[in-house]
Amino acid sequence: MSVIDQARSEINAALNTLARRFGSTADEAEKTAIGAAIDDLNDELTLLDQAALLQAASSISSATAILERAVAAVKLGPFDGYLAALESHLTRLNVLSGKAHAGDSLESAAIAAPPGGGSGKKGKKGKKGKKGKKGKKGKKAKKKARKAKKSGRSAAAVTGLESASLEAVAPLLLTSTAFADLRAEYQDCFDRCVLKPESAGNVAYYVKRLRQGQPNYQLVEQQIKVPWVFVGIIHGMECGFNFAAHLHNGDKLTARTVQVPKGRPLAGEPPFTWLESALDALRLKKLDQVADWTVPHMLYLLEGYNGFGYRRRGLPSPYLWSFSNIYDKGKFVADGRFDPEAVSKQCGAALMMQAARNT
Repeated sequence: MSVIDQARSEINAALNTLARRFGSTADEAEKTAIGAAIDDLNDELTLLDQAALLQAASSISSATAILERAVAAVKLGPFDGYLAALESHLTRLNVLSGKAHAGDSLESAAIAAPPGGGSGKKGKKGKKGKKGKKGKKGKKAKKKARKAKKSGRSAAAVTGLESASLEAVAPLLLTSTAFADLRAEYQDCFDRCVLKPESAGNVAYYVKRLRQGQPNYQLVEQQIKVPWVFVGIIHGMECGFNFAAHLHNGDKLTARTVQVPKGRPLAGEPPFTWLESALDALRLKKLDQVADWTVPHMLYLLEGYNGFGYRRRGLPSPYLWSFSNIYDKGKFVADGRFDPEAVSKQCGAALMMQAARNT
């Protein structure tokens, strides 16, 4: 059964739960709230009939918010398992939202950032490969490579800058992975970053989920001083805002992580709370030791979280800039496999950060 079919089934089950409560409650205010919730959920079912994955994630998120309003409307008993049933619907919808989101998520970029922002390890094929033929083309390539080395940009970036102004194309970026070299570039890109109009609806979904999770993210901030918006962005990018999953990698909280990093958290016994796992994940990345939470440094940390594979090609990372004027196309579609024509369908972290600052 597809994610969309599962979501449709869960919303129908929730409608049945609400209908039973509508017939049993004596609270007229709650009846009014349940009636509105039933109408709204039926609207979401209609939207799901034509939905793609990310649109489905938005409908699932809306259904979750609708059910939370129904929970808030409860004032009188008897409850007869009603609240427990709503909680089960909410949990399952949360999981489905993460699955729908994961269908459009980004592969980790090649060469992840090591602690401290170093250059990372070279791949096995780093220095190997066939030598190109000598001649005019070879001399031109060497000339561009020398020019690139002097400027700190890739040869591809230098070629792009020769053929068009920086304002006319997506920025072609420094290939350094040292934050001192990149601070001004991150700020410049953030200042010039503009949402593409056709992606406005998708970005609104991400921002809505970010705001819905804010109270949980603030609990993390209170304990280890990592800004809530940074925590929320990682949660959205890595887990589809699923609070039933480990922040480390999206594995279920009912057990220790199975994927890399495996066996986390080390302390405690499952099932883990989302907060326990989130704190462990961020401490494992040493983010609790970070003192600089300016916009440029947050963007640097976020890019490093996914990997600097795009930057090494002189390209903007969709992990940061997707859905904006900074990013056009090109993404890693599998480990180590880059497709220059593929386009990310996941909202970039910078746009979420912008929206959170402006609301």
